[in-house]
Amino acid sequence: MSKVKNPQEKKRLSYSKDRRNAYGENDKASRKSIRSNKRATSQAERSKNNKLRSLFTGKFDDDHADEVEIDIRSALKLRRVRGFKKYPDLPLKEYIELQNRKRNKRIGRKVRSKLK
Repeated sequence: MSKVKNPQEKKRLSYSKDRRNAYGENDKASRKSIRSNKRATSQAERSKNNKLRSLFTGKFDDDHADEVEIDIRSALKLRRVRGFKKYPDLPLKEYIELQNRKRNKRIGRKVRSKLK
């Protein structure tokens, strides 16, 4: 049984605790898409790494080989940082504010397009 007795307090707590998926896709689809996005990032990283290694398979002096290795590692690290990231769900209050902003932006769209 809830310790909060009045409806206003329940509503306020609901707005702060409840969360909504604002990523733009079905929340059940996230189970598959998160895995596939992580997989695609890793696969692209391996592919790029293999291509760079195949380009530099000839004989090199040690200085040049070290430079190439450093370039490959820095490129991979940068790609990993820019790779796929999960985003947490929004609190219900922020989600409703987002919906209202989008709705207000849509109002008068036809009139604005005719004026242009």
